[in-house]
Amino acid sequence: MIRAGRGGVYAQSWLETATIGIGWDFGGADLARMPKGRIREAYVAAHPGESKGKVSAAVSQVYKFAHDMAEGSTVVMYDPETRLYHLGTVTGPCTPTTQDGATYVRTVSWQGQAQRDALSTASKNSLGGISTIFSVSDEALADLRRAAVKPSEAPVAPADQDDEGTEEEARYATFDNGIERIKDRLLAVHPDDMEQLTAGLLRAMGYHARVTPKGPDGGRDVIASPDALGLEVPRIICEVKHRKGSMGALQLRAFIGGLRGGDRGLYVSTGGFTKEARYEADRSNVPVRLLDLDGFARLYADFYDRTDEDARAILPLVRIWWPA
Repeated sequence: MIRAGRGGVYAQSWLETATIGIGWDFGGADLARMPKGRIREAYVAAHPGESKGKVSAAVSQVYKFAHDMAEGSTVVMYDPETRLYHLGTVTGPCTPTTQDGATYVRTVSWQGQAQRDALSTASKNSLGGISTIFSVSDEALADLRRAAVKPSEAPVAPADQDDEGTEEEARYATFDNGIERIKDRLLAVHPDDMEQLTAGLLRAMGYHARVTPKGPDGGRDVIASPDALGLEVPRIICEVKHRKGSMGALQLRAFIGGLRGGDRGLYVSTGGFTKEARYEADRSNVPVRLLDLDGFARLYADFYDRTDEDARAILPLVRIWWPA
């Protein structure tokens, strides 16, 4: 398995270009032809002054990318935005690149995708390793293939228990793994609780927020304002859709049409948004913010220390301390 940058920032690019990549700088050296000792020498030359531990961790990860991931190996990549694990087969050697965010790439034939929600808890946990590159267990890979839309029949790479990584990588990976677990919990809450969580998040941001009574609300599930009376602007009008399906342009158009002067729109959709819906929000004359599952989970984590008891009762979190 290989991480597509922090928060999966390169996932869509990798899918579109049929590649995977790493960002360690070796000055364009041909890593595919270099044994581990020479890779270490090149890394030390390019990064003088780094600790032995950091050098060892980086060299181990780079060697895995350039050599252990042989052509024909199965590769797994996760996209947090879509909550999809993508399965593919490595089809080319490690080559230098100027591709955005990467210094070396390998070509991949993407062959299947599996929803995170379709996997067992054990598989989800095992796919949360702290390294940029790590081996997937036979059990987790079998679970991925079972859940995949088009399971890959590529051979499984030999097991490798080496899970080295720098402290910085481990910290980022631990945070991202926590975000995925928060998203798992969010998907399991009742729609009414999702509205309450949205109101709680807005209160944590300093607004006075309330959930509107049930009934025809014209897209006004939550209303927030700088003041307790709701007289000051900007008022935030929030629609909350807690479902698997993504929201389209028609839904966004109807929501925007109900906004008045002084309003600001917030549309929360745990199922995400289509490209057309995002276009409607971008071209709106009234400021509108779209918040999908990943965005909501990250904001909730950021503002959790300020949330009230009502929100914490629905989705409590535990802080994990890490040495500076």
